[in-house]
Amino acid sequence: MPISLLKFQRKLARLRKLWSDLRGASGQVYVHHRVDEYREMWRAAAAELGAGFNVLSDKIWEVRLGGRTTRIHNDILELDSPVTLQLAGMKPLVYQMLAEHGLPIPAHTVFRLDVTGKAYRFCENHRQGVVVKPARGTSSGQGVTTHIIKRKEVRRAAVLASLYCPELVIEPMIPGECYRALVLDGRTIHAVCRRGPRLTGDGSTSVAGLIEAENARRRGAGRPLLDIDRDTLFTLSYQLLSLDSVPANGQTVIVKSVADPVRKRVEVRTVYNEDVTELVCDSIKRAAEKAAGIIGSRFVGVDFITTDCTRPLEETGGVFNELNTTPGLHHHFDREKEAYPPAALLALKALLD
Repeated sequence: MPISLLKFQRKLARLRKLWSDLRGASGQVYVHHRVDEYREMWRAAAAELGAGFNVLSDKIWEVRLGGRTTRIHNDILELDSPVTLQLAGMKPLVYQMLAEHGLPIPAHTVFRLDVTGKAYRFCENHRQGVVVKPARGTSSGQGVTTHIIKRKEVRRAAVLASLYCPELVIEPMIPGECYRALVLDGRTIHAVCRRGPRLTGDGSTSVAGLIEAENARRRGAGRPLLDIDRDTLFTLSYQLLSLDSVPANGQTVIVKSVADPVRKRVEVRTVYNEDVTELVCDSIKRAAEKAAGIIGSRFVGVDFITTDCTRPLEETGGVFNELNTTPGLHHHFDREKEAYPPAALLALKALLD
């Protein structure tokens, strides 16, 4: 495609995004929308320590204990240096560093919008789908497109990703669900999973039939329906299933990895919804701690994808796919039951000790 046409498409994409943001039409709730939630979370954790909590501005708060002081900017703590924060956001560099230390990462290629040939070839070599994302400087799914299978989709995804960064990354879809291990000062203190919807076989009904029955229940309860899309087909395929497969009686089937009825493949955020701290095997925890040490981060969410978190990644084909400094702690507790996540208390102790 001529460069001039690509530039025109990019301008259109930017205008569409600006208009969507202006109207608040994305429906996304990012961490910067959670200021009130985070302020009360940190206030409660400080009170548990017997520390003073002072509001300096809308998003900056100060915690004092025994002559020690630390300041918090919403979700950002004084644990990692600015250099570490910048490094962690450089996906290709992080991949390189992890690979040099023997940790599993996805196959990938770095490219630019005006040189997409190798991205097309990469897509053609990974028939089950690829992901395109900005190479640095983003979070929360910004600029990311998943389940890409066609050239024109690579181009469209590259245009979107280029709004955030001139360097782009393409990598294959990895079988499994998304997890995050929260590492503080070299120790895994919590782990969560984005658990996809599951259905249970009865020995006679096909997967398509199970989905149809589940949707009837959801329709009656006014809940979002499970549609059959690329995510469904990909999720079934790595379990060696199809829509026509008949699961055994009592067999659990994951039918989607992304349970978002609005955003299917573009800028889908990973929202963790299950505590799996006790399920994640020691091998993965030690590897996550090693990853944190490699980039020199004291406090980081180490993201990985696997089909079975109770087994080492090398056994399941799982990979580490991102390291998130300033990890969002709202993923790590139930606001209906707790005033703050235990991780917040541990982080404050690390800052004030």
